[in-house]
Order: sequence, then structure tokens, then C-alpha cells
Amino acid sequence: MAFNIVSLSLRRDKLYLSKRMTLAEKLALVVLVTCACAVVSTASPLDPDRYFLVEAEPRAQPEDYRLNDDVWPTHYDIEIKPYLEQEGNKAQFTFDGSAKITVSTQKQNVMQIKLHMARMDISAWSVTRKSDNTIIPTLPQTYDQETQILTLPLSSALQANVEYVLSFTYVGNMDDDMHGFYRSYYWEDGVKVWMGSTQFQQTHARRAFPCFDEPRFKATFQLKINHKTQYNVYSNTAIVGTAVAEVGRTLTTFGVTPSMSSYLIAFIVAPYQINDRDGMGILARPQAQNQTQYSLDVGIKLLKALDEWIDYPYASMPAMTRMYMAAVPDFSAGAMENWGLLTYREANILYRSDDSTSMQQQRIATVISHEIAHQWFGDLVTCEWWDVAWLNEGFARYYEYYATALVETNWDFEDQFVVAQLQSVMQMDSLRSTHPMTHPVYTQAESSAIFDSITYNKGAVVLRMMEHYLTTETFKTALRAYIKDRAFKTTRPEDLFSALNRYDPNARSYMEPWTVQPGYPLVTVTSHDTGFTITQKRFLVNEPDHNEQTAWPLPITFATKASEFSITRPAFYTGMTFEIPMQGASDVEYFILNNQQVGYYRVNYDAILWGKISKALHSEGFGGIHVLNRAQIVDDLFNLARGDVVPYGTALEILEYLKEETEYAPWLAAVNGLTTLSRRIHADDEKLFAAHILDIFSKAYDIVKFQAPTATERRIFTYMRQYVLQWACNYGHEECSKAAVAEFHRYHQNPSVKVHPDLRQVVYCEGIRKGSMEEFEFLWNQYLTTNMATEQLLILQGLGCASSSELITIMLDAITSPHVRSQDKSNAFTYVINNLYTLPHVSRYLQQNHANWAASHGSYANVASAFNNVLARLKSDSERDVISAFIESNKNILGQAAYDSIKTGLEDYETNKQFTLRNRDEIHEFLDNKINGGAATILANVSMIVGLLMLVLAR
Repeated sequence: MAFNIVSLSLRRDKLYLSKRMTLAEKLALVVLVTCACAVVSTASPLDPDRYFLVEAEPRAQPEDYRLNDDVWPTHYDIEIKPYLEQEGNKAQFTFDGSAKITVSTQKQNVMQIKLHMARMDISAWSVTRKSDNTIIPTLPQTYDQETQILTLPLSSALQANVEYVLSFTYVGNMDDDMHGFYRSYYWEDGVKVWMGSTQFQQTHARRAFPCFDEPRFKATFQLKINHKTQYNVYSNTAIVGTAVAEVGRTLTTFGVTPSMSSYLIAFIVAPYQINDRDGMGILARPQAQNQTQYSLDVGIKLLKALDEWIDYPYASMPAMTRMYMAAVPDFSAGAMENWGLLTYREANILYRSDDSTSMQQQRIATVISHEIAHQWFGDLVTCEWWDVAWLNEGFARYYEYYATALVETNWDFEDQFVVAQLQSVMQMDSLRSTHPMTHPVYTQAESSAIFDSITYNKGAVVLRMMEHYLTTETFKTALRAYIKDRAFKTTRPEDLFSALNRYDPNARSYMEPWTVQPGYPLVTVTSHDTGFTITQKRFLVNEPDHNEQTAWPLPITFATKASEFSITRPAFYTGMTFEIPMQGASDVEYFILNNQQVGYYRVNYDAILWGKISKALHSEGFGGIHVLNRAQIVDDLFNLARGDVVPYGTALEILEYLKEETEYAPWLAAVNGLTTLSRRIHADDEKLFAAHILDIFSKAYDIVKFQAPTATERRIFTYMRQYVLQWACNYGHEECSKAAVAEFHRYHQNPSVKVHPDLRQVVYCEGIRKGSMEEFEFLWNQYLTTNMATEQLLILQGLGCASSSELITIMLDAITSPHVRSQDKSNAFTYVINNLYTLPHVSRYLQQNHANWAASHGSYANVASAFNNVLARLKSDSERDVISAFIESNKNILGQAAYDSIKTGLEDYETNKQFTLRNRDEIHEFLDNKINGGAATILANVSMIVGLLMLVLAR
């Protein structure tokens, strides 16, 4: 009943309930209906990774969350009968299921069988001996709600090496939380069309059928789906048979899968259509078929490229006669590597050149590459447990860049990888709260949380580091051997190290410490007449004076002139301190460590070397310093200043070189550093900071210009333009703002002629920021009526730029409403709070609408997350005090976990405030001298700072 009400309120042909109602009133009504529905909904909580939920303390011993190894499955026969509408006494969004699991044991005296199940009601179960169907006497089952483990006690022990069959009949639920076998929908001619899809990683196959839901329990699967005849069905393998099940229903049988983990099973029940060629098919709703061609083309090329690179053809895997990739409207992850049936958010697979940005096209290509790479690294060879998920995800992230580069050859993936992967993960990995790549996990929440940037980015970064050490050809040879060795098995890091060690006996000793130790080193270089002294110390951005003695084997390369930056094969050094001897060391133009940032560490130099680097950066051609090392220097300086290692004045003076920078990688590193700095600039210095931003971006703006990309420009130049225009307009660049607003007004007047996709982000944002309710309603209507998921994301970014309290409130109402899908709510909220002037309005909204927010987002943990994201950006003590008073007076409503989380956010606010006050004088002095003191003062300051530091060093 509740879902029918929502459906009626959202019919596309009745979006505007009354012409006399304002947009705010309409959204408020939808929010009211949504919350009424949420109160009666029994859906499971939302994904902690996506919504930053507060993790409750485990209510069982860690080992109790894991199955024992008494019994192992070898084969599953599963039949699913979904009800996407009510049929007789069968409730809508439920399914009937039956499962037969063939198991055996190699142990003696096994008197019970443990396996997983969740969100289902088992009506009958039995255990029989497979050879003769003899029934094994059993006792009443028990179930642990916390661990989701079902225990089946037996009256007599299982015999070793004898096959048994566990049989279950049950009823499951198709929830709307994008986990298990869940429901999704799309609109067709104003009518909501329901469909079913799956997401089982990490621990949700147990919601579709009872199973041994851990990666190590590999088995073969045969699936049957009893479905309404008007629906199409898809699974991992090809259809091997169909039969009439009953009037209006078909029983479809799929081929037996290879031996695989339960989380890789997938199936879809939907009136989808397919665009297929050469063994590859893209599945999508009918109206989106015109968005599938690029995915099909690039998918075919990527599969061929990876077939050749890994030298283990996908088609040689049993039953993998084709590969389907499906676009799912509601999808919790970005995509999922289910063997033979890859599933994606629509925005990550559906593309049209006239309606998607260049970056969105790259995102689609790289996500497809990532998921195809998983067919080997994850599906064929699977991490034994989630504590080593990097053996799946690190490889997939690596190929996301380097396999796509084999197909899209002009997108400069090496430049992008360093900043987007290596430098970005360094942020998380510089905190005490980080964890090593190999890290114990037990609970569902822990299993989900391990899928973070350490597992993905750092995993890929360490693999790239080893590739440069071993050489690409040796690395490729070793990985080919690893895949063949572990095919159809699970894997641990020791298996990978063993494969690498066959080709270099030092591989394990060099690689393993980077996987089992958290964090990374700060390498400090001190110069003297006969060479350079190198020391290492763990970099903790908030604890520069710590005494921890962690050490890593350091991959060292260096350059003293332009030609040496091409040398990227490192020599590994061990120890906390060592020497690099060099004749005439004091005479080199510069000494820069870590060529092309192959190694995973930061570098600080003594004053003499920083002075030389600064001089080179400010000279013609940047002194020949490689573009990736320029990006490295930019990122290191921002973070060394943030960590109180290098004075902010010194860092900002050196970074003035950016006024002449024309390459994407250094600018992206700068944008990342400036974003963090902008949140810590003292409120009284924001005008000076804005003038500084406009100054350093001025030449870059003149180079990229406010224009659509040309046919011949480099892809990363197009990306650079998007960032430069965004920052210029955000900080009041008059020409940028004027051009963006004019383009928005032109589009408003004639929506049939769209804004170029690569200009939409800045045009939509500036049009809304400088516009009124009329512009907001126009763009909101475009959001409601577009058929493109990629366009919806661009519009949400634009709407997030609203600058009046009324429009901010309407935007937050929209996020709370069902119009913004659950998968997009978190991003939409981030777009709003990234505009600092919205923060007081957002804070007030959350205080006044906390119950609505909790109901529509899943729990009060999401309220806590929203407040903490506000506090992380806030610069107002008075607003901080209001939030503090609010949580104290509403502690019982919030609940202890959410209350504690916001208390931590308030403590973090104080830490950020102290950081701002501690660095305020130096940052203010730099900005004031630059903006008010003129060029002569800046040059004098550079000379003075470098000179003083050199004098101190000499003493």
C-alpha cells in the first residue's frame, strides 16, 4: 500500500500536482508522503560505505561471524519465483525460492552444518545422502540474527567424503536497499516499471538463497527463474532451456557456472532489450538502447586487450560463452563484476556523445575495464576472504587505467593515475585511523568498510611500483603464471608473492611491507658536498613529532636534469637512514627524488634543495622537471605545509609557479590542495584568498578559454578546462561568470539547443548561483524529464549551487524526496555543502527536518553523517554552538551512536579551528603581501625566506 502511494505521487504525467503550487510546496508534499512510507517500510539499512553510517559495536565474538570449515559446498541448484506485483496470496516484492546444495566433509564426527541466510522465511529443510536419497535425521535448526548463521543440527554424524544434499524451500524479500535480490524501477510513458536485480558482494547472496556466503566456498551453480512471460531474464551463463511453468509464466534454466564464490552470482528480471555483437551484449531499459553503443564497442576492445595481456582467454573459462553488461537504474555500487553478467549504475555504462561529458565517457570506459579485469582477478582467482580484498580490487583498479590505455591510447592515463590514485589515497593513509592493505575483518560492516581507497587505490599503486621495479615484461610474465596457478581457486598474498619471487627473489621482501604496514614514509633529503643523506619517517599529517619507528624498503630514483626523469626502475634501500653518494653534489641544478612518482612516499628537501627546485620551477620550461614530478611537488608542498613540516609561506611562495603551469596533472594536484586549504582559510581572509585564486588561475583561464573542446585538443586539456572554469567562476572571475550565465540564459530560452556537455557543469552552476526561482525550476524540470543518468548528475551539481536560503531549502527537500534516487542522495548533498555559504542554511534545515532526513535516508546515522559533513566545512563558532545545543536537547531522538558521532564531529571542528588559528598569521602575511604588496615584495620574500632557511641550515 505504501509503495502504491509513492508510485501515484511520482507519475511522470502528474509531476506538477497543481499549477498554483510552488515547487517548494510540491517537494514538501512528496517529502511528507515519502516519510509516511518510510515509517511502515521494513527495508534493511542503507549501505554504510555509501552513507557513512555509524558502525555499531559487534554483538558477537569476531570469529563467530565466520563459518567453520567442517562442510564444503560443491554445487547449488536454485529456483527463484519473483512477484513484482501481487499475485493471489503472494505479496508484491517477495519471491518463492528453493535451493539444493551438494556438500561434503573430510572430517569425522561432524554433527551440524552451518551456513548463511538472511531476510527470508524457511518453510522446510532437509538433509539427504545424495547417492541413495536417504534422509539424515535432524534436530530443530537455530539462527543467529547478528551473525546471520543458520545452524542445522544432525542426529547422526556425516560420513567423510560422502556427498549430501541440503534442501530448502523459503520465501524471500525484494527490498529497495539495493542489496540481495532487490527491486528497482524505471519510467516508461509515465508509468513505473518494476524490475528485479542483484547485488551480492560482500555478504548478500544469503538474502537470495541459503548459502556458504564467504569467497573461499567456491561451487558450481545452476539457476532457474520462474518469471512472468513478458519479462526477460538474464544470469551469469547462457539460457539452456525454457518451459511453460503455468499460465503467463515461463521457467528459464541457465547453464551451469564455473566453480565460483556465492557473491558472484547475478540475475535480472526485467523487460530489458539487448544490443549485442561478437559475444558481448549491453542490457538496458528500452528507452536507453540509444545510449549503449559506446559501451559495446569499448567493451569488445577491452575484453580482447585483456585476453591478450593476461594470456588466458575469457572464452576458455567453462560456460563463459558470452559477456553481458547490464545498466541498472538503482545500484548501490558503481558496478559489479558478476562472472558473465556485469552490472552497472546507468551513469557508469550509458553514454551519448551529445549528452555526456568527456570525463563521463572516460569514467564509463575505465569502469568497464575494471569490471572486465575482475573476470580474472576476482572471479577466476578470488581473494580467500575480505581481509585481502586488495587482491581483487587493487588489480582491477590498476587495469582500470592501464588496460583502458591499450584501447583509448590518447587519454594520458599515466598522468591521471598518479594524481587520481596515488596522491588521493595518500590523504587517507596519512591519518592515524588508516589501516594496512591486508587487514583483519569479521563483521558485515567491517567487510563493507574494507572496500575503501586503501584496498583500491593503494593496492593499484603498490602494483605499479612493483611493475616499474620488475619491468613491465617481467611483471606481465609473473602475473600470467599467477593466474594459471590459482585459476578456479582462492588466493592469499603469499600466492602472489610466490609468483613474483620466481622472477625476482627480492620481490616479496620489497612488496610485502607495503601491504602489511599502515601509512607511508616521508623521505627527507639533506645535501652535502659529496652526496645526499636520505632519512625516512612515517608521515602522519596531524602528528609531525611522533616517535614511531616504522620503516619501508624505499624504491629510490632521482633526477638532476631533464633527461634523468625517464629512469623509473628503482633501487630499493632499507633502513631509516642511508647515503646516496654523488661527486659534485653541490653543483647540480636540482636533486629531485622519485622519478614520475613511482614510489609511494612524500619527499621533503633541505632549504638549499627547495631553493633550487623553486628556481627551476620559476624558470623557462620549469627547468625540465617532468610533469608528474611537478604534480608530486605541488601535492607534497600542500601536505607538508598542512603537516607542519614546511612553513605555509615557503610552500605558497614556491607554488606561485602555478601561474605559468599549463598541464593537467599539476593543476589537478593544485585543485586538490587548494580545496583542502580553502576550508581552513580564516573567514576574515577569504577575500584575500579569492584574489589569490583568481591570480594563479588567470593564465590558465586565458589558455583554456570559455569554449567547447576542439576536435584536436588533448583529452586531459579538456579536463583541465573544466577545473579551471569551475574555480574561476566560483571565485568571481567576471568574464567566466558572464559567459556561463549568458550560455545558461540561451539554453533557458531555447532548450532544444543544449549546452556542450563539457561546459554544462560550470554553466548550470553559475546559472543557478546567479539565477532565481525561475532558473531553478527550469533546470529541475530538465532533471525530471531527461532520459540520461549522466545528465541527471550534472544537473544535481548545478542545482547544488543555489545561493538563496529558499532555493537551498528546496534543494534539500528534493534530495529527501524520491525524485533523487537513493544512490544519488549522498552526492547531491555533497554538491550543496561544497558551497560554503549554504552551511548555516543546511544546519538549520537538518535541525528542523531531522526526522524526515532519517526516514528518507535510512536512519539517524545519516543525520549524523550530514551534520559531520557540515562541521568539516564550517568556520562559525556560533553555528557550531547551535549544533551542539541541538544534539544535547535531542539526544534521545538521535540515539547514542548518532549522538556520539556528531560529538566527534564537534571535536574535529575544534581541531580544524586550531589548525586555522595556528597557521593564520603566516597564510595571511603571504596573501596580504601578494595582493596588497606587489611583485617586488613577493620576490623579496622569496629571497628572504630561502636565504634565512639556508643560513639556519649552515649554522
